[in-house]
Amino acid sequence: MASSRCIWISLFLLSGVTRFFGVFSRPVDTLGFHTTADESGTTLRADVLRRWRRGVAETYRERCAERAAPWLENTQPAPEDNATLLQLRALPLTPGASHGLVFPGKSLFSFVRSVYHCCQEGRDCRSVKGIQGRLRGGTNVEFFFTREMLSLSVIRADLHLQLSNPQHLDIHPVLPSLAKRGLNTRYSLWSRGNTVDLRVDLLFLFQSLQEAAGGAGGGPSLVNMRRVVFSSRGYAPGEKPTSGAQQDTAGDVWGEGAGSTRPALERSLVLGCSQAGSGVSCGTGGVHPSHTPFMALYYR
Repeated sequence: MASSRCIWISLFLLSGVTRFFGVFSRPVDTLGFHTTADESGTTLRADVLRRWRRGVAETYRERCAERAAPWLENTQPAPEDNATLLQLRALPLTPGASHGLVFPGKSLFSFVRSVYHCCQEGRDCRSVKGIQGRLRGGTNVEFFFTREMLSLSVIRADLHLQLSNPQHLDIHPVLPSLAKRGLNTRYSLWSRGNTVDLRVDLLFLFQSLQEAAGGAGGGPSLVNMRRVVFSSRGYAPGEKPTSGAQQDTAGDVWGEGAGSTRPALERSLVLGCSQAGSGVSCGTGGVHPSHTPFMALYYR
């Protein structure tokens, strides 16, 4: 009888433990344990929240490491075939002019949050200003700059692009205005599934804008006007460009024609694509901006 009782008690304990670990939504009162459905749900939610926070922290650490990574450099000229061309336009944001509203996008908000988090962690803590772009016609990206922005002591100016890349092609950005002078295009990119985060160094573009505006100290000078025209066209005054070559153009000199809607400065960004070392069409491969680009200005 004693033996039967021991077996019965063992089965009872085993049943209770199974119920405790296997069914969280039913009350269990075995060996002094007392757990309600509300308590179990709270524990589960807390565990989910901890995992979510851990995932967010890991994502931010990756973003911090990405911004601190050295640039890659593209030494190749702009491809003539199978390339995607984006026009980057810098325009003056003048009081009273009708520019339309440009709201910060999701990508820019995410970037600002990651910068704040990195600074909290004591990594890459610098002053940053984000400038949301405006996409026109799918290939033209406009950025509006104020006099205050042009007066900053900028040490880095990065263009941030998020590209759809369903076929996982290799993407090579080229700035023709630099390639014409034998200078490399500096960039970095990270693949996340079918998306690529591309960052391109545009410090030269910002410096051109500052030159056109006369730097931090006032209006445009004749020397600065000559510099920005030469810099943006890619050939000396009076020299004609090669027929069919992709060109960058200078519109109104910065500071003149405040009410003008023409761009003060324009640059071309060419995206070349390849797969296994062979050139392919970016457009056919589905490579295109999935979010409106933005710029990040790092300043002292």
